Amino acid sequence: MRNYRLYAAIICAATVLGAAGCSAKASAGESSVQETTQETTVADTVVESVAGEVESVEQESEAEALLPVRVYGPITKLEGNKISIDNQSGVSYEGEIIINIDENATHILDAVTGEPVGLDDLKDGSTAYVYVGPAMTMSLPPMTNTEMIFVNAPEDFKVPDYVEIESVVTDADTSKSVLTAVDGTEYTLDEESKINPYLTRNIVTLDDLTQGRKCVVWSSEDNVATSIMLFAE
Repeated sequence: MRNYRLYAAIICAATVLGAAGCSAKASAGESSVQETTQETTVADTVVESVAGEVESVEQESEAEALLPVRVYGPITKLEGNKISIDNQSGVSYEGEIIINIDENATHILDAVTGEPVGLDDLKDGSTAYVYVGPAMTMSLPPMTNTEMIFVNAPEDFKVPDYVEIESVVTDADTSKSVLTAVDGTEYTLDEESKINPYLTRNIVTLDDLTQGRKCVVWSSEDNVATSIMLFAE
């Protein structure tokens, strides 16, 4: 009888220990699965985040590449509706560039007054500041088009900028506004900043400086706008 009771006790103890062992193994297995799932989730998140940032940088670079840039140099040749300049700006193609002039799309302006200058009034050897786009012919010298040319800039004069407006934000406390161009350049406007239309007597104000409008901005060395000339829409 005693042997039977001892045998039964041993069987019960073995059953309890086996159940505990199985429970521990199951818990360990579940913990391992959870850790693996968490690790996989974290890894996936990191990969997605990096991929998104790279794509954003690429899109921004592509957008910047489409913006016109300003080149400058002496005019080396005048021929019909074309001029050639020796680009010395350090951007775009270095050396001679042929610029097509479209009388309906190209503005040639005096850099100081903003008044139009005739193509016939340009002189060999005088410096021209030309906004050129990214598209150029494969010929040598390359040929391209332009919307804006500034000439007659005195020595050490800060040539105005030809910009497309991205936004204008006004600080109600200071009454100062910040005009941001599509290339990211910011200009501060204060009560002394003048806003005028191009070749009309229309009255234009700060409210007319809306997204997409193009203008010429004369500014100080610290980019405070002294005068803005706004083109018609």
